[in-house]
Amino acid sequence: MKIRIDDIPESGLQIDFSRDVDTLAQALESIPLAPDVAIDPRIQGRLQLVNDGKEISLDGTVAASMELRCARCLSQFTLDKEIRLNLIVRAGSPAAQFHDESDSAEVGLVFVEGPELDLGQIILQELLLEVPMKPLCKEDCPGLCPRCGALKGSAECTCAEESPVDRRWEALERLKKSGGS
Repeated sequence: MKIRIDDIPESGLQIDFSRDVDTLAQALESIPLAPDVAIDPRIQGRLQLVNDGKEISLDGTVAASMELRCARCLSQFTLDKEIRLNLIVRAGSPAAQFHDESDSAEVGLVFVEGPELDLGQIILQELLLEVPMKPLCKEDCPGLCPRCGALKGSAECTCAEESPVDRRWEALERLKKSGGS
């Protein structure tokens, strides 16, 4: 979703997103995702854009759904995320951010080239920052059994609860059982 920067009035422009429209479709085509990550292009939310002549203030919330793969059990699951956007958009190349004197660590600073602001790309980049490093289908996911490959604790996993002792530790295990003598 592209908006001409000149079309954003000083009084502000409010944009509402509905799950009925594939808002992120173009951005998803231009930004490659990891194989285990899929983001639904239909988002919901509201953004307020204000142009003061030098920079554009972008403020609002966006809700999206992501299809991820659990790092423990490898099952696909859906993660619903709502993110708060509070960004400052300035004209200039990405290299300009290194020459900017303001403290960009405190404020989300985005640089755009050209006369248009691609909201889809900005939103997608912010959503990608919310993808967990190790996604879990649920916090207490037991993961896969290293012996049989089934989900630990499931009916398919018939392995004993106690894992076998590594042969290199057998002498220590015998010493521990004999009371240390």
